[in-house]
Amino acid sequence: MNRFLTIVFCAILLACTPEDKPQPQPPFNQEEEKGDNSVENYTPEIPTEEDGYDGTVSTDKGGDDVVEGDAIYWENNEYTNIVNIVYSGTSATVTSSNDSVQSYITAADVTLDLTGLGATEIIAEGTSEDGQIKIYGDAPVKLTLNGLNLTSGKSAAINVQNKSTLYLHLIEGTENIICDATSQSDEAYYPEGVVAKDEKRNGAIYSKGSVVLSGNGVLQLTGKKKHGISVKSSLTVRPGVTVSINDVADNCIKAEGITILGGYLWAKTSADAGKCLSSDADVIIKGGVLKLYTSGNAIYEEDENDTSSAAGIKADGNVVISDCELLCVSSGQGGKGINVDGTLTIESGKIDVATSGGKYVYNAAQDLDSSPKGIRAEGDIVINGGSINIQVTGKSDGSEGLESKSKLTVNDGDVFVYAYDDAINVGGDKPVGIEINGGKIFAFADNNDGIDSNAMMWINGGLVIASGSAAPEEGLDCDRSQNFIVTGGTLIGTGGAAVSTSSSSTQRSVIYNGISANTGDLIVITNAEGTPILKYELPRTMKSLALFFSSSDIKSGETYTVYTGGSLSGNTINWNGWFQDGAYTEGTELGTFTSNNVTTTVGQSNGPGGGPGNGGPGNGGWGPGWWN
Repeated sequence: MNRFLTIVFCAILLACTPEDKPQPQPPFNQEEEKGDNSVENYTPEIPTEEDGYDGTVSTDKGGDDVVEGDAIYWENNEYTNIVNIVYSGTSATVTSSNDSVQSYITAADVTLDLTGLGATEIIAEGTSEDGQIKIYGDAPVKLTLNGLNLTSGKSAAINVQNKSTLYLHLIEGTENIICDATSQSDEAYYPEGVVAKDEKRNGAIYSKGSVVLSGNGVLQLTGKKKHGISVKSSLTVRPGVTVSINDVADNCIKAEGITILGGYLWAKTSADAGKCLSSDADVIIKGGVLKLYTSGNAIYEEDENDTSSAAGIKADGNVVISDCELLCVSSGQGGKGINVDGTLTIESGKIDVATSGGKYVYNAAQDLDSSPKGIRAEGDIVINGGSINIQVTGKSDGSEGLESKSKLTVNDGDVFVYAYDDAINVGGDKPVGIEINGGKIFAFADNNDGIDSNAMMWINGGLVIASGSAAPEEGLDCDRSQNFIVTGGTLIGTGGAAVSTSSSSTQRSVIYNGISANTGDLIVITNAEGTPILKYELPRTMKSLALFFSSSDIKSGETYTVYTGGSLSGNTINWNGWFQDGAYTEGTELGTFTSNNVTTTVGQSNGPGGGPGNGGPGNGGWGPGWWN
């Protein structure tokens, strides 16, 4: 922090922070290397502002390797028919290598019937503000866009009534702009016995079969009637593809299964309950850069007697994320970043999620409401790696960062969560609990528990830092103490209260109650030789704080001393206030304790501990990024 920002920061604290009220402060860098403790840099704010698609294109075109025999690659088909379509204003010209191709042209509306002709490549180019391409057939179609600017006056601009795969290929260096009609009317051609109501066409691009996007061009979509891309089956995006979707009336992409292998996807919907990626099945993301924005509020759906909320990603099935850069921003009431009905697995990648809207309430008496969430899954959440940054700033109960209704498991990765309500939560009708085996976790709750399990909590490894608000809230909250089992790792929990660990725990812990300290103050525990086993810098001011600390450095029968204040020098690694090394100059000694039990408790807690979150007092409303 430079000198100017330091002065501003201190002035804000003096003017706005009552001594008797706990105040949250900006979280620390997830990993900051420096020589001493004289300067702190804070975790940067997630970039939530967007000014529309800025022309960025995919940079991973070299990673699109064809797998022989795999059906998602158009290269594995032989196209015996070649059709060229050139649009020019209110007219279109069609030429074909096969006289058996049936084409029907009305002004700039082109229909091709390819039934019985085998795989066909269609090359489309030119411009029309009132045109369409409609395709019938029973074999794969490669539709190559070579600088196509096409707006339909009747329905979908690209309307594929073919259950076989559509390979939508973008020629490198081209910009292709597709827009549907605001309202639908009868199209120029239907096969005998077919009328408009028999055919779905609810997107700027609609396909009855699977769609695979490929090539190194740019595709810009507007969905004025409903969706940007609507696929009755699955959608796959290959590396090298650039897609921007804006100004949609509902979802940016709607499909029965979505797989992103790479590319660059920019998508925004302002529709109430609108989703950027909406899948009736699974969502698999294996690469690429995705920037997803929603601003609509949740709604009540009468036919479902339930609410539906906006989301960057919504999957009725499971979600698997790896090797990508993903940004989800939601600003509407009840909005979600990632919302999964099945299980969520995060293998790797950089994932930023920010929601800022409050709670949507349709009927409080009937519990018909929708709370904002960063990442939420009905099933299990498993985190095996990656860098995950979640910030949920909407001020309402249920505004939680990372939530599973079943079980959350963290095996590795860097996980940072800021939320108004519980930062990390497992609850629901039949919750299993939280298991942490490795990685680094920082969970900051503005108004509730840092980490809250309404069932079991097993911590076997990793670095876990959890900051809860005033009593009865806790840094680490478990349904009851016998459900809280610690066998390894470094755990730092701060809040108004703390819960003991189970007698089944094999690693020792201490609960030290009644600490009064300010934001930025050090809490240090030293062993009998004077060597620090904990060096931690508080992210908030609290007058009567309960510190929970567990480490393999706590030994049976040994005596330890607790300090506040002082200073560090020569440290090289600081992760959200936890210092791995550095020389400590002693501050104020608070007292000593001897580890005679699995959990040693010092002093009297201000809260009951061990129960579910009860909505403690607020913390001044300073969310992440306020200092920028």
